[in-house]
Amino acid sequence: MHLMQNAETIDRLVIQGEILLKNFHVEYEKNPVGRKTEFLCGNLAGWRDTLHTLYHGCAEEIVDRVVVKTCLAIPDTLVHSFAPRGFREQSAKLILRN
Repeated sequence: MHLMQNAETIDRLVIQGEILLKNFHVEYEKNPVGRKTEFLCGNLAGWRDTLHTLYHGCAEEIVDRVVVKTCLAIPDTLVHSFAPRGFREQSAKLILRN
């Protein structure tokens, strides 16, 4: 399925996802188990759940665009898509995994 929505709306959702994901990773680097990290993870999960509510199967197209643009992984991902998902800590550095 492909998104058939207003391009401006989709672009805004991608920008919002980029901001949320970048902020999460900054906090994760500071303190992986901190309250702010968990809060930002919750915000990111809420954004993603809202996308699924509004766009159903096409929501992952928006998520994929965010992952590709930021080169950052989405935390605790259970949904499969074409972009790399999830992250794990290795040598105190986040890395992408498929």
